[in-house]
Amino acid sequence: MTDPTSIVGGPPSGARGEYGDLIPIRPASTGKPVVCLRGHRLELGGMTATYNHRYRLHATLCETCRTLETCSPNARRRAEWAHLDITRQHPADTAPTGGLVLVALPPAVGAMTGHIELRLDAVTVGAATLTCCLSCRTGSLDDVHVVPERRRLGYGRTLVTAALARAPAYTWTAPVPASTTGRAFRTRIEVPRAGAVCPHRAHESPECN
Repeated sequence: MTDPTSIVGGPPSGARGEYGDLIPIRPASTGKPVVCLRGHRLELGGMTATYNHRYRLHATLCETCRTLETCSPNARRRAEWAHLDITRQHPADTAPTGGLVLVALPPAVGAMTGHIELRLDAVTVGAATLTCCLSCRTGSLDDVHVVPERRRLGYGRTLVTAALARAPAYTWTAPVPASTTGRAFRTRIEVPRAGAVCPHRAHESPECN
């Protein structure tokens, strides 16, 4: 993979904070957003279409939240959020090295388990592990991980949505993690608890996982 710092002799654009702090992201949807991240109705309070240069994504700014955050400097910054197209999942060898992108890593030969990575300027900031069975038409969201310094930005929930979008007609399940942080995240995901292991997965070669 090309090192983005080698192209211009310095860190990638935005890495030095010239575009401010990272803003939250959400999966892109068709049409204009109806409510902001705090639940304000945008047609009443107003919104502004923006562009986030760090992510290289289009974004939306809630004018009601902007006023609230201006009056309360210590409030969590949620006025603006970027829209990531979860259906655009790049192959690893052709993935852009700038901005925020999803990268699909298919299962190895003889395996059923693959990965989706969320990369910011070619650095992995989160990943989802998923197992799909074509015969059973089932999917298991085995694990979702976001690096600690990039949490509470919507990266995890976006990875979940991206994983489910790969096989929307499948029946999906997910385990409940033992860790406190993992359990807190998992209980906000509307996916049933994992049940019996797919019989085809039981015969999967361990060296392929």
